[in-house]
Amino acid sequence: MALGERNRLIALALTVTGLIALLGPQLTAMLSPPPPRAEGPVWTLCAAPDRCQPVDVSRLPLDAPITTLRTTFAGDRAALTAPQAVHIAATASAEVWWNGERIGANGRVGPDKAREVPGRFSAVIPVPQDRIRPGENRIEIRMSAHHLWAPIKRPIHHLAVGPYRDPLHGTLRHYLPTLLLIGLLGFAFAGSAILWLLRRRPGSAGLTLLTGAVLAQAVVEASKLALTYSYPWQLARLATVAGLAALAALVVGLGARQFIADRRLRLWLVAGLILALAAALLEPPWWDAKALWSFRAGVTAALFSAGLGVLRNVRRARLAQAACVFALALSWSPDFLDSLYYLLFLILFGALAVRALYAPTSSLTAPASAQTLSLPNGASRLLVRISDLLHIRAADDYSIVILTDGRELLSTANLSALIALAPDHLLRIHRSHAINPGRIVAIHRSGKGHAVELTNGCRLPIGRTRRAAVEAWIA
Repeated sequence: MALGERNRLIALALTVTGLIALLGPQLTAMLSPPPPRAEGPVWTLCAAPDRCQPVDVSRLPLDAPITTLRTTFAGDRAALTAPQAVHIAATASAEVWWNGERIGANGRVGPDKAREVPGRFSAVIPVPQDRIRPGENRIEIRMSAHHLWAPIKRPIHHLAVGPYRDPLHGTLRHYLPTLLLIGLLGFAFAGSAILWLLRRRPGSAGLTLLTGAVLAQAVVEASKLALTYSYPWQLARLATVAGLAALAALVVGLGARQFIADRRLRLWLVAGLILALAAALLEPPWWDAKALWSFRAGVTAALFSAGLGVLRNVRRARLAQAACVFALALSWSPDFLDSLYYLLFLILFGALAVRALYAPTSSLTAPASAQTLSLPNGASRLLVRISDLLHIRAADDYSIVILTDGRELLSTANLSALIALAPDHLLRIHRSHAINPGRIVAIHRSGKGHAVELTNGCRLPIGRTRRAAVEAWIA
């Protein structure tokens, strides 16, 4: 089997596997019968004292001025001796009535925004022991949510009656892995920022932005451990997490463009990624789902980009595509966004650091001959005639070499390294551009900035600090 055919089969197999990992669990859930309901109190929604009907509180919109929910509680021997409580996690104010008597409130319930005082997102209302009767106890919870500034499809996250549990203990145990990862993420952010400022690999603006977004998302996610906030701030917290997840996904998708040499394909990738992120933020009804599908959109874009890189035999493209498949499959794990999400990014940052640490440097210092330029491209090298060079464009830690016939070649060396290979034939005119000075046809000067025009008609900007060098070259 030829190498090109084998690469096509590998790219196709990994892409199909990635799509199965992306959509398979969702399709299976849609085609399977609904799972049995978990045991718990049966709640009824009461429009009037004598007009009650069973309701699924996990999907109940709190759009009435005041929503009244009722259930019953069996006062057995354990309930009569152990402390009991009403556990509420909802973006709403609430007050609890037990056997017709008010036993506590979270905020102040009101028929409108002016008369409502927002309660906390999570609250535990203890039940006085002397209020619990043997046999059936009637429970009524009144809720209002007039301070929400955006719609929420699932305002009630948890509503239960049972033994008293310290809410902080359960939350701390749930977010303990995230707290441990925050320290490592902070180290990764500081390291990438320092390397970017020193212009050392793997530091770059994109990596610094990515580590910063993931770190900020982890801090916001775990902020409920340190902050006691009212329910409108819970909505702000969820929106911030979704926005930061979309930003991280955008950086991941754009970073994968390095595997694509064709400029039009890169533009199509960017357009598709933006549309996918817009759908991820607008379509899912729940905020956690918005963040989760944003992550999947970015990884899917990277999956397709790496697949195109496999077809071109780009180094590490196959590994990147396999990593995308693994990430998509792992994204269906329970509580993925709370810990595994951050662990995946830490693995990515660690892999980039190890790659930069052990990357050979000799491949970047090979001298160019008088007639050809040897371009590093992963494990191979591309030989290009000097006369065919038009200009070179920086692409993060890589470079795009544009030839006079319109072809674009991807080099795994950065712009500075390529200029060092042929300093007599390449002129840097901007931090992101170097040109073959033999292809200059005009220099355009204006108040908005100078630009150089090449033989193919394209114009490239001249940086302020590079103008003197350009003028000296053409003088």
